[in-house]
Amino acid sequence: MTPPSAPPPAVDRQALRWIAALFVLVMASRLLASHGVSWDQNEQLVWSQQLALGYGPQPPLYTWLQWGLVGVLGPSTLAVVLLKNSLIALSFVFMLLAARQVLPARQAWLAAAGMTWLPGIAWQLLRDQTHTVMLTCAICATWWLLLRQLRQPRPLGFVYLGLVVAWGMLSKYSYLLVAVTLLLACLSMASTRRALLSRGWWLTPLISIALVAPHAWWVLEHWQAASGATLDKLHPAETSSYLSGLAHGLRDLLAFLLLAVLPLLLMARWTSGRFWQQRAAATGAVNHSPTPDWLVPLLRRYMALVAGALVLMALAGAAKFDGRWIQPLLLIFPLYMLARWPALAQSDTSRRRYLLACLGMLVLVWSLALLAPLRDAKRGKGDRLNWQLDLIANTLRQAGYQGQGMVLAEHHTTGGVMRILFPQAKIVVCDADEPGFHKDCAWQAAESARRQHLPWLQISTEDPAPDAWWWAAWPVDAMLQVQEAELPYRWTDPARAQMQMNFVVSPAGR
Repeated sequence: MTPPSAPPPAVDRQALRWIAALFVLVMASRLLASHGVSWDQNEQLVWSQQLALGYGPQPPLYTWLQWGLVGVLGPSTLAVVLLKNSLIALSFVFMLLAARQVLPARQAWLAAAGMTWLPGIAWQLLRDQTHTVMLTCAICATWWLLLRQLRQPRPLGFVYLGLVVAWGMLSKYSYLLVAVTLLLACLSMASTRRALLSRGWWLTPLISIALVAPHAWWVLEHWQAASGATLDKLHPAETSSYLSGLAHGLRDLLAFLLLAVLPLLLMARWTSGRFWQQRAAATGAVNHSPTPDWLVPLLRRYMALVAGALVLMALAGAAKFDGRWIQPLLLIFPLYMLARWPALAQSDTSRRRYLLACLGMLVLVWSLALLAPLRDAKRGKGDRLNWQLDLIANTLRQAGYQGQGMVLAEHHTTGGVMRILFPQAKIVVCDADEPGFHKDCAWQAAESARRQHLPWLQISTEDPAPDAWWWAAWPVDAMLQVQEAELPYRWTDPARAQMQMNFVVSPAGR
């Protein structure tokens, strides 16, 4: 192991400048492309109205951070885009720091850049993801702090590990699989086991348990809300039998595992030839951080444990897997390749081709994500990023709603947009797609507004909410008329597609 007095490895400043430049470029292009938000980010705008120990099927940390940003920037597209893209940029920074602990500076940047060839990074993170983005960032930070601690054990390092484990658990529950498999992999080898059980090891579980405990208590009290949606996804209702579910689960698992490694292997073959047959050149003059002899076995055991755990989940009845659940677990694969085959991208030519391939992949998927709304518009397909927010706000104001009181929305997508347009209003979402749930929810929200003599808006967008959802908020024979508006999407021929908006405006005291 590296002696305790060894200085920390230097980080490539040019790599940090590239990450910062790309962050600014992605932020600017996203804000210029659309002021709308969609799916998960709309949900965050609704949830971040207040702090709570839990918000449903996901841990609360992302929403807590969103609450803080909304408090500074207001409920806006900037607030949600800034949080997400900051976490993406930090993911690359943390992986760069992790790789620098065990690789030379010239190779460490390649490990971070190689993540662009993992579909879970290249595509999923550029789409409308929230908790998966934070999970990715937490895993990258975990690898950095763990590898640093294995190189140079010290009590303070266990404090940092405790903090990052709590961060991961409060980001997404699947982080538990990462923590357990990492622990088992480290304990399976004598050298890493000594480092992990050195003086102060108990600080990691103490700190992480203390920080996660309040939310864990909430989960126990709200078990159905916290676990129901995830269990439904793992065990879809259409699964006809155990064998059918097992076949579907193993098929999904194999496909996503291959997607996590094959693109990167093919790219490396193109940039470096048969790198697995080449011998590494001597790099003693520049390699101030020799690759530890425990690194490759540790990474190999970790990935094998992850794959084994996922297979056990399939055998236990998980009939469906999602790429965004699996791919963050294998973020370390580019680093493993560089450690396992030191000849990979070692020459200036192959290194330059490797980095250009990574930049090209990032630009490609980034362009596809940015152009998706325009493509949908030309096809006459409605896209939430093509909603004309100003037109929506003006239509509602002309109908009599001035942005005060309360908004009762049928879906988080509608609720998030209303939060941007009417930041002074309280947004309540009673999901019209959940049978029976909207009855008590809608009545209680509307009755609260009536008791306080507040104006309120009941609204649904795109597909009209069922009649029962509208009537649930009103006493018998007291419901006002539902108004309807058809609004054009950006860039879309109104004759081909328009956004339908149904709403009821109830003035104060009604």
